[in-house]
Amino acid sequence: MHIDGKLEGAIDSQSEVIIGQAGMVDGQIKARRVLVSGTFVGKIDAERLEIVSSGKVTGEVSVAQLVVESGAHFNGTSHIRGDEPPRQLTHEQPQAQTAETAAEPIDPAPEDQAPEAKSGKS
Repeated sequence: MHIDGKLEGAIDSQSEVIIGQAGMVDGQIKARRVLVSGTFVGKIDAERLEIVSSGKVTGEVSVAQLVVESGAHFNGTSHIRGDEPPRQLTHEQPQAQTAETAAEPIDPAPEDQAPEAKSGKS
């Protein structure tokens, strides 16, 4: 199915749905493959979703494969289906060096040149 006009409602396809550059869809799409060159607002359930550089998708997507080209717009939530659990990314910063964790000086003064300790007695 190829859409180059405005459509509101639900689409259920066993193959692919293509939203052309002039196409605007507001609703739900369930298909094997969805390619968006125009504008989509709503919910997509597909094996593969491709949003090309002129495409704009706003809403929820549940897919096995998601392709977003440079310049494309995606604003919403995505659920990527698959056998692998999602990777957990961390934003941990390296720990700052403290006096306790600082390394010893590279070239310490030799012991015979160390300042003499003063005693409290005069």
